[in-house]
Amino acid sequence: MQVEIRSLLWLTAFAVACFFGTLCLSAQSTSCPAATSRTATPADEAYAQGKYDTAESLYMQAISQHPHDPTVVAALVRTLLHEGKVADAAAQANKILADDPHSVPGLTALAEMQYRKGMPWQAMETLDTVIKTDPCYARAHLLRSQVLRIDSMYSSERKELQAAYDLDPADPDIRRAWLEVDSPARDIENIQKELATMKDVDADLREKAMASAQAMMGQLSENSQTCKTSPITSSVTLPLIPVLQDAKHINGYHLEVQFPQGKARLAVDTAASGLYISRALAEANGLQQRAGDPPDTVRVDSVHVGRLEFRDCMVGVSDAQFPDKSDGFIGSDIFAPYLITLNYPAAKLELEPLPALPTQGSVLPEDRYIAPGMQGFSPVYHRLQYLLVPVTLNKREQRLFVLDSGMRLSTMTSEVAHSVSTTKINFTNPMQTVSGGTVQIFRDSFDYQFADFSVNNFGHVLEFNPSAIDENAGFQVAGMLGLDMLHSLVLHLDYRDGLAKFDAAGSGPAPQGALIASAGTAAQPLQHAECDRYVDQAGDLPTNVTIEAQIVGWLDSTHAKPGQPVTLKVVHEWIGEDCRLPAGAAIYGNVLASSSGKNGAQLAIAFDHGDCFTQNRKALSLRLIGVVGPPGERKAMHDSMPTEVHGARAISDTAADMGLQEDENLNPGGPPHTVHPGIVVGLKGLTMTPEAGPQCSALMTSAKNSVRLDTGSEFILTMEKSTP
Repeated sequence: MQVEIRSLLWLTAFAVACFFGTLCLSAQSTSCPAATSRTATPADEAYAQGKYDTAESLYMQAISQHPHDPTVVAALVRTLLHEGKVADAAAQANKILADDPHSVPGLTALAEMQYRKGMPWQAMETLDTVIKTDPCYARAHLLRSQVLRIDSMYSSERKELQAAYDLDPADPDIRRAWLEVDSPARDIENIQKELATMKDVDADLREKAMASAQAMMGQLSENSQTCKTSPITSSVTLPLIPVLQDAKHINGYHLEVQFPQGKARLAVDTAASGLYISRALAEANGLQQRAGDPPDTVRVDSVHVGRLEFRDCMVGVSDAQFPDKSDGFIGSDIFAPYLITLNYPAAKLELEPLPALPTQGSVLPEDRYIAPGMQGFSPVYHRLQYLLVPVTLNKREQRLFVLDSGMRLSTMTSEVAHSVSTTKINFTNPMQTVSGGTVQIFRDSFDYQFADFSVNNFGHVLEFNPSAIDENAGFQVAGMLGLDMLHSLVLHLDYRDGLAKFDAAGSGPAPQGALIASAGTAAQPLQHAECDRYVDQAGDLPTNVTIEAQIVGWLDSTHAKPGQPVTLKVVHEWIGEDCRLPAGAAIYGNVLASSSGKNGAQLAIAFDHGDCFTQNRKALSLRLIGVVGPPGERKAMHDSMPTEVHGARAISDTAADMGLQEDENLNPGGPPHTVHPGIVVGLKGLTMTPEAGPQCSALMTSAKNSVRLDTGSEFILTMEKSTP
C-alpha cells in the first residue's frame, strides 16, 4: 500500500510540475522525422523570452542580409503579430508568397494572419493546403490546434499539439502550448487510472489527487470554471425581468440571484463570464478574496438562481456603478453545464440536461458532438466566455461577431463597416447617451446573414472598438450582435459543444387562413367575408374612443412567425364600458402571419386580451386601426401640450408635431379629432389595412424587404364591447 501511495503522490507532483512548465516526456510517436537540432539566434532567444521589440529589430537585420529566407520572414510575421502590428505582419507574409506562392512557411504565416484577423475558416483552408504539401511542418500543426480549439474540437486539438511537439519540441510556442494542454491531459488520465486501481487509498490523498486533476482540467477546454454546480435531470425555468431605460427602450434583462445575505438582480449578459458584482454587494455579504486568487475577486460558498445552487464561486468585483440599477452581471456561461434557452419574447430562461456523450468513459473533453435531436443547431466558435457567430455582411464578407445581450445596440468596427459599405461621406450620426456622452451610429444599412437568418439593420449599428475583446480572445472580432437583433429570437446555446440555434419566437405551423408566400415573394392578403364589417360600419372614429399603446420591444417580419406573442403598454388611461386600462397596462396579441422578401413584406397582427383594472388578461374584442413610427422617424409624439379628453389626451392634437406635413392629423382631409382607420404616421412605404389579414387581423404591407417597427412605435386600437 505504501508503494501505491508513493506512486500516486509522485504522479500528482509530476502533474503539477508539468502544469507549471517543467520537462515532461512525450509518449506519442509520429511518422515524420523530428526537427533537426539548430542553434537559436539572438532574435530567436529574444522572441522566446517575450522581448518582441528586440526580436523584431534583430529579425529585420537578418532579413536585410537574407531578404528571401522564408523562415526568417515568417518568424518576423509572428513577432509583429505579438506586437499587434497586424498590417505590417500582412505585408511581410505577402512578401514570402510573392517570391513563392507555394512556400510552406509563407502559407503558414498567411494562415496565422487569417486567424488573427478573425477568419479561422480561411486559416483552416490555408493550413489544409500546407499539410498536403508538407505534413511534417510543425507550426502548421500548432496553428491547426488553435483553430480546432475554438471550434470545440478538443480531442483533435490535443492530437495536433502532440504532432507539433513530436516534430519540434524546441519551438517555444509549440512547447508552451503542449505544456498547457496536451501534457496536463495525459497526467489527468494517469491520475484517474491510478485512482481506479487504488481502492484502499486514503480519502484525503484521493481528494488531493482529484483536486489536482480538476485544477488542470480547466486548461483543456474553453468552458467556464468560475463555479461548481450539479447536473440536472429535468428542465429548469427562470423568469427574466425586463429592464426599461424609459417607456420606449428595453435595455436588457435581469435574473434574481440569492446571495447569503439577500437577493440581487444581475443583468444577463451572453458576453460576460460568471458572476460580476458591485463592491457594495460583496461587502454586504461579507465576501472576501481568497489567497492566490486574482485581484478584485472574492469567493462565495453558495449562491442560488431559482432552485439551482452554484458553489465555491470566484466572483469579480467592481467599484464602478453598474447601469440600469443592477447589482452586477451574470454571464450565460455560468450555465454552461446545461443546454440553455434564452427566450427573450417570453421573458424566460430555460435549462435542460445536455445530451449524453457517446464517449462516456472519457475523462477529457472530446470533439464537438451533435446529438440526433440537435441537428438544427449551427456550429459557432467558442473562445473564453465568448460565443462567436460567423456573419456574412451585405453578401460580401464573412466575419466573426460576439453574441452580446449586454449591448442594447449591435456594434461593428469602423474598418469592417467601411469594407462592406458603399457610403463614403457622412458615414456616422452622433447619438446622445443617457450618461450625457455621444456615440456614433452608422448611417448605412447592413444586411446580416447568420445561421438561417437574414437581418437588415438600418440606423442602429453602433461604431465600436472591441480591442479589449480582441486582446482577450487572441484575434479580431468584427463587432457584437446586440439585444436589438437578439430580442425577437429564442437563443439555444450549447457551450460544451460550441453550438447555437436561433428560432423566431412562436415558430410553428401557421394558423388556418394564414398568409402563404414562398421565399422572396410577398404574400397576398386573403379576403374574408366576415371581415371589414366593424371598421366599415364604424368609419372615422373619435379620438376619445381609441387606445394608444406602445410596442414592448421591436417587431420585424423577417423573424416574426405565426403564434409569436406581441405585448403593448397603454400610454394613457382608457375607460370603456366594462374595462378600464390604466396607463402602463398590458395589451396582449399575436402575430398571425408574416412574409419577407425582395418583392415586399407583410405582417398581420391581432390583439385579444388586456390587463383591465382588477382583471388581468381579460378577453377583449380589439381592432388595430393605426400605427405611428418611433421618435427616430418623427418628432416626439408627446412633446406637445396635451388636450384633455375624458382624462386622456387626444392623439390627433399632437399630429402637427410629428414632422410630417401630409399627416396634419390622424384623419387627413376628414373631421378634426378623429382617426381614419388604416392611418400610418412616420413610417414611409408602410401601409396598413385593418381586418385584411387572417382572422380579421390588421395587415401591414411594405415595399421594403421587411416590415420593421422599432422601439417606440405605437399602435392605435379601438374596442368593441368586451367579451364576458
